[in-house]
Amino acid sequence: MKILFDATELSYFLEKSGHRAGVFFVALNFFRELKKNSDIDLTFFCNFKRYFYLKEVLAKVDEFKEIDLLPEKSLTNLFLAKINYIVKNAPLKIKYAVLSFLRYYENIFYLPNKKNLLQLKPFQIYLSPFSPPSEEILCSSHIKRFMMLHDVIPIIEAGGIPDNKRLWCYRLYNTINENDFYLTNSENTKKDILKYFPFIKDENIRNVYLGADDNFFPQKSDVDYKYVFSLCTLGKRKNLIFAIRNFLEFINQYKINDLYMVLGGGIWKKFEKELINSISNFDKSKIIFKGYVNDNDLPKLYSNALMFIYPSLYEGFGLPVLEAMKCGCPVITSNTSSLPEVIGDAGIKIDPTNDEDMIGAYKKMYFDTFYRELSSQRGLIRSKKFSWALSVSKTIEYISEKTSEI
Repeated sequence: MKILFDATELSYFLEKSGHRAGVFFVALNFFRELKKNSDIDLTFFCNFKRYFYLKEVLAKVDEFKEIDLLPEKSLTNLFLAKINYIVKNAPLKIKYAVLSFLRYYENIFYLPNKKNLLQLKPFQIYLSPFSPPSEEILCSSHIKRFMMLHDVIPIIEAGGIPDNKRLWCYRLYNTINENDFYLTNSENTKKDILKYFPFIKDENIRNVYLGADDNFFPQKSDVDYKYVFSLCTLGKRKNLIFAIRNFLEFINQYKINDLYMVLGGGIWKKFEKELINSISNFDKSKIIFKGYVNDNDLPKLYSNALMFIYPSLYEGFGLPVLEAMKCGCPVITSNTSSLPEVIGDAGIKIDPTNDEDMIGAYKKMYFDTFYRELSSQRGLIRSKKFSWALSVSKTIEYISEKTSEI
């Protein structure tokens, strides 16, 4: 099976930023599992904006060196891609201005390139873990397109399908059509996709649960203090201020002096100001800001935490919850969206808008040692139901099923 694999997300491999989060790891682990399959012949495709970033990754990272990258043939695209690559170390305002212009160009002025179209002829299957297809791929009717749709968060936040052509999600949602095939990461996401895109046939969309990397397992560290761990980006839907406010209320209410909250992910300086403004009794000494956490350090942070907190208002899947369970860390998460599908009965599910629920969950996990250990063991057992090997196997099964029908 010859697959054109959209590796745009893998172009962030060498960066230490918020981009190395959920969808990046989906792309990385899908690639690794596909690579193991001797019946699959992979070729990388990359959106022109990230073309030179991916070329750098392929040159420096051994596991990618044997994979061919479909060349970008458009001189205009190459010129704009080079500008985007040159400004990678520029101030954020410059980087965002360039990226905004490139998105506008792609959505308004981009024309399919004949040379790009010609080199697509040998491919019959296009698989994207996240990125929307290019104009050339959309124009190639002989290619069967399979795309993963992880959530509808931008639609919910915008109150409808975004029409701002400068937004990153504009192409993602505006290229969805009734002829292509889609993969979701939870039944909740599938339900939401069908709600907002009712023209998609039910047989053209398949749920495939995600997995977690094999380096997530119980591990010892030399940390000598008790802590609650939370890992997330800083968007409002992650509900982090809610978690911190109730953590401080919990330790104050029960006179607990030996417990800290460790926060991983994101750039914390700006967020810390928001915390101080939002929480009058904010005790900085009880909050440890880790910021970006290296892949190798993350399993230890999960493993040695007293509990993992993830009170998100909405998730397409909730990969950190699965990672925590694989490390034997008891989990408190929301009873909303896809999160109950991931955690099952392995931890505590709360209303992420209810302070009493959150404080009660902290209390249960902190004081009830037996329940905490039970949650840890249940998490380890439940996490075995999810794996990247199973995710990719079901994806290939779906691709084979749909391509054989045509």
